[in-house]
Amino acid sequence: MSERFHRIPTPGLCRDCRQPWKYAIDPFRIAPHVWCVGSNVDVGMFLLDTGDGLALIDTGMAEFFYLLVDGIWRAGFDPRNVKNILLSHMHGDHVNGARYLQEMSGAKIWISSEDDAFRRRAKLHFGMEIPFEADAWYDDAVPLALGRFSVRTRLTPGHTPGTTSFFFEDRDDDTGKTWLVGMHGGAGTDLMRPDVLASEDLPQTLAHRFVRDCAALSSIPVDICLPSHLNQINLVANIPADRRDYTPYIDRTVWPDFLAERAAAVRAFYPETYGTAAAGR
Repeated sequence: MSERFHRIPTPGLCRDCRQPWKYAIDPFRIAPHVWCVGSNVDVGMFLLDTGDGLALIDTGMAEFFYLLVDGIWRAGFDPRNVKNILLSHMHGDHVNGARYLQEMSGAKIWISSEDDAFRRRAKLHFGMEIPFEADAWYDDAVPLALGRFSVRTRLTPGHTPGTTSFFFEDRDDDTGKTWLVGMHGGAGTDLMRPDVLASEDLPQTLAHRFVRDCAALSSIPVDICLPSHLNQINLVANIPADRRDYTPYIDRTVWPDFLAERAAAVRAFYPETYGTAAAGR
């Protein structure tokens, strides 16, 4: 991975969510028809211009929902045209705007059946405060047909039991080039620590599944990596002066290196399974 895309510490918006204006940024384009519209330096929210309405991956927290709405407008779109909300996993910093946006636009809410069940039994609730009902569950065998996009989902548990990752091709209308876009739905590793999993009555097999999935997913030739938190690939520092220019994010080394770093962090929690040397690789 290019040095400029190395992971940096989280900026802390989720711990300081009562003052979201301190973390506000302008929206920017990250793929030919994809915009990062969360308008904050922390949680990633990605707007897909499908050519037949809009789709949004993740909706952020209630406290900075206004930044999301403003970001969609300033990117040149109407939030009332969002038809589909694709949730990556059932944590409050990713889902607490879903009901608000659905009430505004009538959008259909998607999530994995595993995480829909998880939120009903979770002890910690992970900041899930704004109730909503899922309209549909992902089926990894059936891509989501969303206008110009065919979005392939893949269950990638670990961060939650039903974390879902997304893959789709996006064609540049001007150049004719097509880029593969990928997003791992949840790569925060601390929730895969043995003590945290035990506190939720979740098995350690989730952590080991995450490690295996990272290895398998790394072979997918992703051209543009969408991070669920922008610090994961130091995205903010790499926004170009022209915020419509997505080309700086085209880098096939980012995806596999990002997954390798995240898998190594989880292996380090289980030296008895992977060994000290393996955890550090």
